[in-house]
Parts: sequence; structure tokens; C-alpha cells
Amino acid sequence: MKCAPAISLAVALLVLMPAVCHAQEFSADVVYANVPQKQNAPARGTDVPPVPSAKLYVSKDRMRFESGGLTGLSMIVDVANHTAVALFPSQKSYQELGSRPTAYFRVADAENACPDWQKVVGKEITCEKVENDVVDGRKTVKYRSPTANGAANYVWIDTKLNYVIKWIADETDAELRNIAEGPQSADLFAIPQGYGPLRPPRKQSRTTPRPR
Repeated sequence: MKCAPAISLAVALLVLMPAVCHAQEFSADVVYANVPQKQNAPARGTDVPPVPSAKLYVSKDRMRFESGGLTGLSMIVDVANHTAVALFPSQKSYQELGSRPTAYFRVADAENACPDWQKVVGKEITCEKVENDVVDGRKTVKYRSPTANGAANYVWIDTKLNYVIKWIADETDAELRNIAEGPQSADLFAIPQGYGPLRPPRKQSRTTPRPR
């Protein structure tokens, strides 16, 4: 059972997800696309294979991320209590995680997001407001942060949600689509009935066969 790699991938993806500190309630599809490196960029007219989409649900102080085809597991984050739980539907089990996803995409003011971005990153970064933009019909503010290797990370913050709905970081390009504002069911943010703690896989005994 390869649970550890699945959890690691989910956490890595969620590092790129918006935080949910007192966010307006909504749901959305998370669509990922591979961003090719410059030296390996495909020729014009060549499509970059898309990464399977995920699902995001946000309440006032909780978040649920369903990875779908990415890892097959779900994650529930309780912002108020600083906890995170991974769910394994195929095994009807759950596992508490030692840390919750890095929360640097939730901002207090979409027009002045650099201080919040730097605060949650935990180190000094260069950040600049680029322009007002529209992403999938929603008004956003685009920000840029240069990286040490000469590239740059970009985020687009929804001016109504104060929430990042598009970002480009390293080789990941992701966007929230089909955003539906409104209350989310409390059941989404609770461990389902019948689920139990994830048990470690049993070690297969290696016995040396006796010579005949």
C-alpha cells in the first residue's frame, strides 16, 4: 500500500492551494496544467498534456480538497484548530497529518496582497502588483514574485473572494474554475461515519524454506 507517496503529493499540491482563513464559502474545480521549462518548451501548435482536475470546497474556517485522479484521496483542513486529515475512500480510513498546507494565498486585501504573501511564506520576498486582470470572467489583481533562478511566480487574486484563483509557480499552472459561491454542507468537512484510523501495512514475513 503506497499511502505515504499519495499523502506527500496531496500536501505538495495543497501548498499551492489558497488558504481558508475566514474565506467566503464557495466550491470550485481546480484545474492543473504542466508548465514546460523554457529549454524543453513544445513547438507552437503542440498541446501540453493537462493534469487531472481536483475539487475544492471552502467554508468559513474549513477546506476540503478532493484530488480525484491526482491521488485518489481527499483532505480536510480545519483552520481554526490547525489540523489536517487525509481520507482514503477506497479503504474507508483516515490519517491525521502532522502539518497543514502552507497558507499563503489567502489575503486580507486583494489590492494590497504583498504583505500577506510575504508573511505566510516566512521569508523576505520581492513582490509587485502587476495589473488588474480578468480570469474566467472574474475580476482579479495579478501579482509577481521573482525567484532566485531568474524566473517568477504569479498569482491572480479574486477581488470579491480575496482568494487566489490562478497561480503559476515553478512548473505548475493552476486555476479555479466553475466557482459557485454559497454555503457548503458541514458533512463535507467531517470524517465520514464508518471510517477508522489508517493502519500501517503488515510486513510480510520472510522465512527461509527448509531444505528437503
